[in-house]
Amino acid sequence: MCIDAVAFKKRQANPGSVFGGYEPLINNFNNGMFGDASSFGNFVNTMRSIMFTDKNALGDVAGSIGAGVKTSASAIASNAVDIGDLFSSTTGISNVISGAKNFQRSLNQNKAGYANLVADTATNSKSNPSNLNGVSGLVTNTYTAAASGVSDSTSIASNEATRALNNMNLAFNMYYPNTLGKLFQGNLDPSIAGKSFAASSAGDNNATSSLFRSLVEKTNDGQQFISPFTAAGVQLTDSISAYASVDRVSNVLTKYRSINPSTSNTVNVMNGVANAAISSRGAYRGAIDNSMIAYTTDTAGSGCGCGNSDSFSGFLAILATLSISQLLVPSGGCCHPNSAAVFARSLTV
Repeated sequence: MCIDAVAFKKRQANPGSVFGGYEPLINNFNNGMFGDASSFGNFVNTMRSIMFTDKNALGDVAGSIGAGVKTSASAIASNAVDIGDLFSSTTGISNVISGAKNFQRSLNQNKAGYANLVADTATNSKSNPSNLNGVSGLVTNTYTAAASGVSDSTSIASNEATRALNNMNLAFNMYYPNTLGKLFQGNLDPSIAGKSFAASSAGDNNATSSLFRSLVEKTNDGQQFISPFTAAGVQLTDSISAYASVDRVSNVLTKYRSINPSTSNTVNVMNGVANAAISSRGAYRGAIDNSMIAYTTDTAGSGCGCGNSDSFSGFLAILATLSISQLLVPSGGCCHPNSAAVFARSLTV
């Protein structure tokens, strides 16, 4: 990249504003969500450039925006849309599909830059506590701001989150033992991660940081390989959004719905994933196992220590999380009343 280091290290206009002067950057991201590929490209290039020129820039940007979201929580909550409610009606599902297709236009035209940005973010967060805390605060504050005053369906009870993660762990180990079955180990064990999910949704930045760190650490020192998985996620959501229809989405929701649904949309999604894994009865095991073989071949000799099933499961989890967020982000967006558009949903919604 050709970088004007002096220009990029400057904070954007109006540093005394609620979002620390990063409104133009936020607006570029927001416009990208609604299909403006050029604006999204500007966001991607600016973020990559400032991270390249300043090792603490990611934490500064994320921290400033996260603080602005926290300050504006009540205003954001009054404008936020409950994603779970959208799936309860034909109109809502249609809006989700439309939003996903809009964002997909921006993703398709900026796939390489976006993939590298996600990899850069993971690398910078793992190696720099300031950056990790900034990103964690942003995720936590956007989640709680969107949840505050909207509905109880965005809150997570610790016992329900733990039970849902156990359900996923059981299903994955039963039918995908060599890959997805390796995910919920160590600090991602359901007994640990379930409590962190609940604490994060209640506004605990440290819990969010712990989850984020645990997931990225699964990749060992192979953060550079997050880029191809992210690019694959863009291709995946492109296929999903192109194929999606109200009837198809409704059928999937009905097929994998939990027998005893939770008041938490997040918990319902996790239980739905477990049900889908069980319903597939290992139908995709061969394809996923072959993907892991190809992955270990590609990472051989890289010295990252990531050419194993544990790391592969982490990459798959990152791919799945990004894919879900890419499909749902536009539906959970909202606007700050002072014309500063804000993304107010975390990846865990």
